[in-house]
Amino acid sequence: MSPEQIGAILAVTFWVKLIGHPTVSAVADATGRVRTTLTALAGMSVLVFLGFGLLDGFWVFVILAALAALCFQTIMPIGEALSLAVVKSGGYDYGKIRLWGSISFIVAASGMGPAIENLGTDIVWVALVACMVAILVSCRFLPEVRARTSKPWSWKAAGALALSPRFLLFVATAGAVQAGHAVYYAFGTIIWRDMGFQETAVGLLWTLGVVAEIVLFWFAGRLGRYGSAPVLLGIAIVGTLIRWPLTPFADTPWLAAPLQVLHALTFGAGHLGAMRFLQENAPEGLGATAQALYYALVSGVVMGTVMPLAGMLFQHQGSTTAYIAAGAMGLLAAAAFVPLFLLKPRSGSPLSG
Repeated sequence: MSPEQIGAILAVTFWVKLIGHPTVSAVADATGRVRTTLTALAGMSVLVFLGFGLLDGFWVFVILAALAALCFQTIMPIGEALSLAVVKSGGYDYGKIRLWGSISFIVAASGMGPAIENLGTDIVWVALVACMVAILVSCRFLPEVRARTSKPWSWKAAGALALSPRFLLFVATAGAVQAGHAVYYAFGTIIWRDMGFQETAVGLLWTLGVVAEIVLFWFAGRLGRYGSAPVLLGIAIVGTLIRWPLTPFADTPWLAAPLQVLHALTFGAGHLGAMRFLQENAPEGLGATAQALYYALVSGVVMGTVMPLAGMLFQHQGSTTAYIAAGAMGLLAAAAFVPLFLLKPRSGSPLSG
C-alpha cells in the first residue's frame, strides 16, 4: 500500500466510527442487551481480522477497515458503559478494571518487538486474531446488566443529550485534555530520538508513563471526595499546563522521566474524571449512548482535527512550538471547565443530575 492508500484506509475508520459508535450503542441501550451486543461485535471482529490476513487489495482493505471501525472499535464505549453500570451497582472499583488495559498495552508493546524480529511481521496478524478470539470468549462471561429505567429509549432523548450545552462543555473539557497528547502520541518518539535518546531510554520513558497511570488507577478508589469528576478533570488540566510546555526542554532522559510521571494526571486523571462524570450524569437508559457520543466526539472529531494540526506545527515550527501549543489545550479545557462545573445546569436538561 502507498502512503496515500494507507491514509485513505485509516480515514475511513474515522468517519465510520463517528456514525457507527452512537448507532450501535443506541441499539444496546434500546434493547438493554449490552452483553449480547458486545458478544456479537466481538464475533464479527474475529471474522474481520481474519479477512485482513486472508484477503488482499486496496478496496478490500477499505471495506475491512470500515467493518473494523464498526465492530471492534465500538466494543470500547459499550464495554465502558457496562463497566460503569457494574461500578454504579456497587460491585467493583472502575480504576482496578481499567488498569488491565494499561497493563495489556505494556505487555503488547514490549512483547511484539521481539516477536516480529524472531517470527516476522505475520505474527502481528496472528496476535490480532488471537486477541479478537480472547475478547469473544471474555464477552461470554460478562454480566448482563439491564438498566432500570422508566423511560423508553428514543432518538429524541439521544439527540437532546448530544446537543445538551452541558454535555458539549464536558466534551470540550475532556477532549481538550486528551487532545493535548496529540504531539506526544504522534511525534514523541521522533523528538526524543532527535534529542539523542537511545532506543532503550525511549522505551523506558513510554513504559514509565503507562506505569504511572496504572498506579493512579489502582489507588483511584481510595481518593474519596478527591476522586470526583471536577477534581480529577481539574488535576488533568493542571497536568496539561505543566507537562507539555516543559517537555521540549527536558533534553535528557533524567529530565524527561518526571514529566512522564505526569501521564498519570494528563491521561489517567483525565480519563477517570470523564468516566466519573458520565457515571454520575448520563441520563437514565442512555449509558451506552452517552459513552459512544463521548468516544466519537473526543477520539473522532477532536483528535481527528488536532492531530493534523499537530503535524503541521511540528513540521513547520518545530517541536517546541508544537508542545507549547499542546499545553495551551489546557487553557481551552479550563475555559470549558468553569461553566461546566460552576454554573448550575438548567432543571430538566439531559444532564441536570
